[in-house]
Amino acid sequence: MLERFGLVKYHMTPKEFTDRLEAISRDNGVLYGRLRALEAAKLQHVMDSSRYKGFDALVNAWKCFFLETVEQFNSFIRPQVKDQLPFSYALLLERLALYFSGLNAAEIVATQGYPLQAYTLLRNVFDSVVLCSAVAQGLTDFPKLEGVEDGKEFDPAIFQKLRRKEERKIRPMMTGEASGLSAETASQLAKWDVLFDHETHGGLLSRAFSADWLRGTQPLPVMPQFLEDRYAMYLNRYCEIAWMVHRLLPLIQPRGIPLGADWKSKWRTLDESFLETAKALTVQMGKPIGAAIVELVEMKFPFNADATFWA
Repeated sequence: MLERFGLVKYHMTPKEFTDRLEAISRDNGVLYGRLRALEAAKLQHVMDSSRYKGFDALVNAWKCFFLETVEQFNSFIRPQVKDQLPFSYALLLERLALYFSGLNAAEIVATQGYPLQAYTLLRNVFDSVVLCSAVAQGLTDFPKLEGVEDGKEFDPAIFQKLRRKEERKIRPMMTGEASGLSAETASQLAKWDVLFDHETHGGLLSRAFSADWLRGTQPLPVMPQFLEDRYAMYLNRYCEIAWMVHRLLPLIQPRGIPLGADWKSKWRTLDESFLETAKALTVQMGKPIGAAIVELVEMKFPFNADATFWA
């Protein structure tokens, strides 16, 4: 069958397979030598992106706090749980862990030289964290968001349709026309969403940075290059979405099993720091999206250090 399509079926040992590829990948005798320039560009991007000391302090402090929260869950909360908690509690913790992983993945991608690709990873976290907050406020539940109907056996043929239907129902309540947000905030969030769409579907923002190549004035942009405007888009979105995740963290506290005063004090310090960071976009830089994010988080993530699991 392979021969009919002009293909040859090879049977090689692992060494033969590797040797064959290495033979075509030498530059001046150095194996994979052309990658040295790429690695150097990535390292330079890491160094250039490290200039944002305030951002690094906030991100690193928040990651430490998240890890501490997991430790507190394992050492303090779990031993005190006497009655089985609803399955939705496990689903909440699973989502929080996925948000943490998603944010970390975006950070790695961005600092290594690909901030707009990291930007698309943040979009996935944002979409999910908004829906998770809706669950916490009783607007929907996790089974509905997964396309599972009450009392019915899971049907793989229709679950995707049901998921999309539920998301289309909930998103207007959280960020759109039925949200109760001010018209200005709703407008800013709509623009914010469109930018995510542009990059996620077609890489339109990335292509905008190729304009000089298309005009014939710059070489084809294949090496990471630090551009402040591009990195700032990732950096600001990271802080905003991490703040939303932070607002959900207290929900790991089952009723009657609160975390200690020290944990709550740290949570408030970080919450205030995220608030100041968002405000600065509008107050210091004149960008209205900062005020819009503040209104969104205050209204649609209305949880504080004393919040508990909802069931």
